[in-house]
Amino acid sequence: MENLTIYSYPINTTIFKEGETGELLYILVEGAVELRKNVQGAEIVLKTIDQKNDFFGEMALIDGKPRSATAVTVKPTKLIPVDNAAFERMVLSNGKFAWKIIGILSDRIRETNKQIEALLNTNPKDRINFAIADYALKVNIKIHDGRYKVPVEALKEWLNNHCGVSLEEIDNQLFRLLKSESIAYGASKDKGNTELIISTNFIQQYNRRR
Repeated sequence: MENLTIYSYPINTTIFKEGETGELLYILVEGAVELRKNVQGAEIVLKTIDQKNDFFGEMALIDGKPRSATAVTVKPTKLIPVDNAAFERMVLSNGKFAWKIIGILSDRIRETNKQIEALLNTNPKDRINFAIADYALKVNIKIHDGRYKVPVEALKEWLNNHCGVSLEEIDNQLFRLLKSESIAYGASKDKGNTELIISTNFIQQYNRRR
């Protein structure tokens, strides 16, 4: 790679904002960055960049249009900014890098379209239910009878970031699911209501990975 400079950013640093003119892409050296987008007034997380040598912000260099998302560090992070001239040299001199760019762009566009379509075509209750199942399968902690266990506050933060709904709507939907016994609080008395147990029937109904 060319002689490029590594910059350090503390947690919660905005690298760039949606709608801004972009002159750099960024290569991740260490840490994690969330790509966030406003959809119908709600901010959703499109992707978390957390793998070394992954990159983001390339679309602004390729099509010259304003940034399509906001990038925010969620850990102390080190990045390599790459300008348009350096990016062109990297693509033209390295065929494997060029094909990697094409493949990643295709995957990201497809995944972003799926996320936005899901937000536009489902009601808030279903969006929350699908996201609960997504999170339970992501965490993948099961108890003795096969049901899934998730931490309440982490789940609510996940729902708020990925569903485009308010915390009030999330609390209301969790209350309805608790009332219908689709979910239940964990039995640990010393921890209080800090864990939720998700039924296998609920996971089967709202599992988008099938």
